[in-house]
Amino acid sequence: MAALIKRINTIIIAMFSVLLLQSQNISFSTNTVDDNFDGPGGIFMSDINADGFKDIIAAGIDANTIAWWKNDGTNQEIWEKHIIVEGFSGAMYVSAADIDNDGLFDVLGAAYNGNEIAWWHNDGGDTIQWTKQTLDSEFLHAHEIMAYDIDKDGDMDVLGVSAGLNVITWYENDGNYPVSWIRHVIAISFAGARSVDAGDIDGDGDIDIAGAALDDNEVAWWRNDGGYPIEWTKFSINTNFMLSHKVQISDIDLDGDNDILGTAYSSGISWWRNDGGDTISWEKQYVSGNNSLVIAWAVDLDLDTDMDIIGSAQNSGYIAFWENEGNNSLDWDFNYMENFEGAWPLYYGDLDNDGDDDLVCGGRDANEIRWYRNDVLTKLDDGINTTYKTLGLRCYPTPANKELNIDYELNSSSAVKIQIFDLTGKLIADLIDIEQLRGNHSTIWKRTDNKGDMVQPGIYFCRLQSKYNSIVRKVILVN
Repeated sequence: MAALIKRINTIIIAMFSVLLLQSQNISFSTNTVDDNFDGPGGIFMSDINADGFKDIIAAGIDANTIAWWKNDGTNQEIWEKHIIVEGFSGAMYVSAADIDNDGLFDVLGAAYNGNEIAWWHNDGGDTIQWTKQTLDSEFLHAHEIMAYDIDKDGDMDVLGVSAGLNVITWYENDGNYPVSWIRHVIAISFAGARSVDAGDIDGDGDIDIAGAALDDNEVAWWRNDGGYPIEWTKFSINTNFMLSHKVQISDIDLDGDNDILGTAYSSGISWWRNDGGDTISWEKQYVSGNNSLVIAWAVDLDLDTDMDIIGSAQNSGYIAFWENEGNNSLDWDFNYMENFEGAWPLYYGDLDNDGDDDLVCGGRDANEIRWYRNDVLTKLDDGINTTYKTLGLRCYPTPANKELNIDYELNSSSAVKIQIFDLTGKLIADLIDIEQLRGNHSTIWKRTDNKGDMVQPGIYFCRLQSKYNSIVRKVILVN
């Protein structure tokens, strides 16, 4: 009976959230992934089974479990749960990357109570088997783990954050399998370290690091000074960002310099504008002062080429987004989405392959995982809202400034049509309209419309349509 009541409440909440958001430029519909997963603490999206659709991965603090939910691409209301590991004490964080360059996404996890960070090799197959490899078994209060090619040698290294040791470390991948790891410390005495991200902050072509420290109330970055082992120089960005919890490196104002987005339990959400130059100066930009916000990400939700912000508020139990109004001062329009008990882990990605980013969130108190379908594309006048089954479509490079390469796969012989649309749904270019055999194919868009004129920079959509179904990919053109 309790489960039935919970399901009914979920349906009511979902219906209310859809009605509430109808008036917004950005709208979401709420869907349940799992309503019986104890204490979600970390969440991620990745195509685990290599079928062309992003799956959902989550770490359960109270469940001591990391699991993934299969996205079959046809019915995102039903998610098939698969266990990766149980007994991973206080599973706090999860991410995914191809660690060993075998073409399959592996899974990385941090165990807060177990003081451990590890990764699980994806052995592939119809029923995926996982082989655990521990990176560090004495990583006190492990809080985050992510993969990034820190030394730019072509393989994935690993970044780890220890709240108990007050450190940020990176583990150098030697490129072999089984992988051997060399441990390097980047940040020491970073009290209550909680978060890390990687990217080129100073524009010199190498990978720098940003971090958040809860006890130090600090957001900082570490410049990569090169050499072997790499030497790092720390620069504080803000030492009064109270109970600092999360950082993201992102070019929020789209000026070519990577900025820093931060979330803090007692300071809400802010971002620091990177003013560039040899000695970077940072200008703090306020987004929200809600003191229960715990996770925030910068992402273009409405496909208008500027960055919006999504956030989860654990104590007050809601998720929301801040729409970027697009002016020079970057004003933010707050939009409440729904109440979700203990809303904490939050991530984004295109789950339904319609070209826009959806959201996935875990409610620790609700013991539930939900995903939020971004309906921005369904408003296009030409009806680009489509169903997705077996087609593969890749458009690159992105952004593109000249030609756009389009690779696609057909699982059966079919009439095929490939077209380019603009953001309003207007047809721009017809590329292919022929019968083709099963297999891999490719074409090139030379950035011209049906009249032969050059198409201006902006956001466009490439749609592949066969006899059976369609798939859409977002395309960004720049000068």
